[in-house]
Amino acid sequence: MIATSSAPSTTRAADVVLVKTSPEEIVQGAWYRMPLLGLGYLAGYLRARGVKVGIVDAMFDRLSLEETVQRVVDAAPRLVGLTAMTHEIRRAAEVARAIRRRLPGARFVIGGPHSTALPERTLEEFDVFDFGVFGEGEETLLELWSALERGENGAALEKIAGLVWRRGGQASRNGPRPWIRDLDALPQPAWDLYGPSEVYQVFASRGCPFQCIFCMRVLGDEVRFRSPRSVADEFEAVVERYHPRQIDFSDETFTLRRGWTLEICDELTRRGLHRKVRWFANGRVNTVDEELLRRMREAGCVRIGFGIESGNEEILRAAHKGTSVAQVEKAVAACKRVGLQVEAFYILGFPGETRRTALDTIRLAARLNTTTAAFGIMVPYPGTRVAEMAERGEGGYRLLSRDWSAYDKHLGNALELATLSRRDLEGLQARAYLWFYLRNLRIGDLLRFFWQKRKAIARLAQKLLGKRSVPAAQTGNRL
Repeated sequence: MIATSSAPSTTRAADVVLVKTSPEEIVQGAWYRMPLLGLGYLAGYLRARGVKVGIVDAMFDRLSLEETVQRVVDAAPRLVGLTAMTHEIRRAAEVARAIRRRLPGARFVIGGPHSTALPERTLEEFDVFDFGVFGEGEETLLELWSALERGENGAALEKIAGLVWRRGGQASRNGPRPWIRDLDALPQPAWDLYGPSEVYQVFASRGCPFQCIFCMRVLGDEVRFRSPRSVADEFEAVVERYHPRQIDFSDETFTLRRGWTLEICDELTRRGLHRKVRWFANGRVNTVDEELLRRMREAGCVRIGFGIESGNEEILRAAHKGTSVAQVEKAVAACKRVGLQVEAFYILGFPGETRRTALDTIRLAARLNTTTAAFGIMVPYPGTRVAEMAERGEGGYRLLSRDWSAYDKHLGNALELATLSRRDLEGLQARAYLWFYLRNLRIGDLLRFFWQKRKAIARLAQKLLGKRSVPAAQTGNRL
């Protein structure tokens, strides 16, 4: 069993309770299989500074809206902090309203990617939130709690960097907070506030220097690295205290700095941790080589994830990905030689995407035959270049919805192209999964995929069959 429904601390009184809501609609894969790293870091930081804090992670503990609300009410906090990605923001507001009805004196603060991308707009659209946090939340949240505890507002609030708040009924954004430079100084995540898990996460760095047009880089453009010793200390603490089956490095690109990655591998191996737990990391095809991958494998890594995105060179250039198909093929082949499993991630619906370029992606995925493959449909997430293009109708984009709940890469309905209707994109997505497994005669894997994702597949099939047939923008180009 991955998680239990008992969260050790959230039924006790807490000054601050941090909440991750469950999705509006549950399909396979919607539940997290591990505690949420962001909440763990925030809770650890607050607790180290004397704040009584609790966590209600409805995604991890598989809680309904009513169960989520009850756990928060039981803790009777004065400040409730919620986090949400764009497609989750409406649900977060719904949960906050339900809690407020039971705890009318509590204050509510929203953080996470959506609030970071649209600070003022989030408060304007959802009046249940008293405050919003943009950027890294540890220091901002602590300063907000301290100001509220002292009964201060107005002049005190406007001094808190990284905060958006209501001034005279209008959303007012303060200046940005500098990124945390010394990540080693942060307390370890408060995993003891969760029930047991088989999988835990570790951040070895924060930030991403690349300029992909579909990503908002929520932790900044500049990468800040922890020391290999600090990373290994946290890794070892998780192994010894919680005995997980797997640890996931959640860095945007774990392989970004080769020497640093090798030092971490050496530290894990020196401590014998490679014999105690397996681990996973995200890489980038132009930052790996066979020797690095072999060292990672020897240090306990069993699987690496690559954002491959497209199998068409023109699309990769337009996406500012900074990689090539040749680099993709070389990296995947090297992983297979050293015995690393590969998760591959693709997107359909880049600017200027056509049936031909989408089929290039599907063919590449089948040819690579990685351990797993995920095919998402482009989402115009706020704060990204794609969102700006969709607003202006550039790149052939047509914005279909401004309902944030539709901004989901698998079952959403936010975007289409002049060259590919939404129905076309969803049909290509279904074809991609079928062709990936059937082309490689992986019938057993296909059946397992169908079973594990049966609700999501039923939803997609319902959408495809329920929509009026739209002639394809281009014909031919069959697999």
